[in-house]
Amino acid sequence: MTIRRRFLQMGARRVHYLRAGSGPPAVLIHSSPANAWFLRPEIERLSADYTVFAFDTPGFGLSEPLPLTTMIVADLADALAQTLAAIDMPPCPIFGSHSGAAIALEFGVRHPERVTGLVLDGVPAFTTEECDALFSDYFRPLPVTDLGGHYAEIWTRFRDQSVWFPWSQREPQNLNAYDLGAPESTHLWASMYFDAADTYRPAYRAASYYGARALAATAELERPAIFTATDTDMLFPHMARLPPLKPGQEIRHIGILAAAKHDLIAEGFARFGSPHPAPADRDGLASTLGIARQFVDTAEGAQMHLRYAGDRNNPAVLLLHDAPFASEGLQALTAALSRRHFVLAPDLPGNGESDPFPAAEPTMADFADAAADLVRREGLGPIQVYGVGFGASVAVELARRSPELVAGVMLGGLLAATAEERLTLAEAYTPPIAIERDGAHWYRTWLMLRDSLVWWPWFDRRKATLRRTPEDFDAGRLHRCTLDVMRRHQTYGCLAQAAFRHDAVAALADLKVPAWRLADAPTPLSVYDDRLAELAPGLPVITSGRDEAATAVALSHLFDHVPATRAQSAGALP
Repeated sequence: MTIRRRFLQMGARRVHYLRAGSGPPAVLIHSSPANAWFLRPEIERLSADYTVFAFDTPGFGLSEPLPLTTMIVADLADALAQTLAAIDMPPCPIFGSHSGAAIALEFGVRHPERVTGLVLDGVPAFTTEECDALFSDYFRPLPVTDLGGHYAEIWTRFRDQSVWFPWSQREPQNLNAYDLGAPESTHLWASMYFDAADTYRPAYRAASYYGARALAATAELERPAIFTATDTDMLFPHMARLPPLKPGQEIRHIGILAAAKHDLIAEGFARFGSPHPAPADRDGLASTLGIARQFVDTAEGAQMHLRYAGDRNNPAVLLLHDAPFASEGLQALTAALSRRHFVLAPDLPGNGESDPFPAAEPTMADFADAAADLVRREGLGPIQVYGVGFGASVAVELARRSPELVAGVMLGGLLAATAEERLTLAEAYTPPIAIERDGAHWYRTWLMLRDSLVWWPWFDRRKATLRRTPEDFDAGRLHRCTLDVMRRHQTYGCLAQAAFRHDAVAALADLKVPAWRLADAPTPLSVYDDRLAELAPGLPVITSGRDEAATAVALSHLFDHVPATRAQSAGALP
């Protein structure tokens, strides 16, 4: 099974979804505060017979929230209807779990022409009194702190979710009837929560308080439906609260096995299936007024996550991020440059949201070729390239291997280390990240990234290695960087390790395209600026300071004056 990820632009709001399989379409809606990846077992079971679409609901995963501070389930059902209409989804069967079941039920009532039948797993039907008793402290804000304590709080919160329902009421009568979840499960819930932490509460609260409306909606529902829940589900007793069902609607008891639920979904979809073909994706890169996102399929069958902005008719710019981060850290620069350029900012393979290379130890040539394939796919060469930190090594190798695609290269902090220094860095710079039972891997990763702002290299914490450079210790920024690493915690070090095996200075001497160096770039690798000045004395220097706005002005001025051709001699200043 191959799962493809896509973004759909809905006016000012972005929707993310998963697509897998072939055959007629079917739609899956996840529970909260999860996202569509939580439905992977269901996707695997159904994709042999259906083209499965699993959407991140508004405010969860990578889908942007609705512009509402309070909402009801009808708002979420209408948003789903708008999304399905935007991709020309024909009437099809829909599965929803917990809050997803609430959305699916309301969708079936409000938009019956768009659904052939429903499988509803755990429709929430709490009374108002139960909601007030259960959820008074359930949606407690857990803000990010500048000292990293929020990682312990979130880990404990989702560990407790395996022990009690609700998690915030630790009384014997609230104990769950199943074993404590594995640390990998707690890690997954923490990760999904962090993706939605700022936006999940209005939608999750609306589904939790569905209550009386759930019973009324069931009475109003005319479409065929199967209501179910496993015996250990806290919502299992709610099936007994449902009003009398109509012909074609039923309650099915399935015991405690997830496999039985998956079989029931397949049975229901076979009964309710759509006779229509699945719609095609709409994922081309078009001109934008803000930063858009998309997943680009690679020649190897993987996917590269891409941020892009600007008018496609303008000169193109490729931004290559530092490691172990992703293109999220380049958003301000992307937005600023997009006023006069068409900007591409990918997550390089194995980083952020992009799939890793199949090879265990990808080379710098692999990264350069992946960037070149992106430029060729979009028909954008020759293109201006800015690489920051370890991304500068990719920029150099891209220009060396595919000079026909590159009009000019700006380097922000190139790794100008000796071969011996690179061996030392390779041994300790990107330690493996293992999921710990106590969640300590979150804090340890955050501290590693924080220390990289203080010492070079971060693991050598002596006074002699203090960087003595003003840095941004903003809690939100460090947290976002930590999330970037955790998205690909098994491969986050691949770009840095490829750079340690690559002689960037020798590759730079080989260039046949114009190149410049940005002095004091916002990366730890700016420690090599003086050495690079000695090793490449003919490399012109642009000075802008570490401010992103100033960097954008300097790059925009440079790119405006470098013609989109390789006729200009290397090293010539505009």
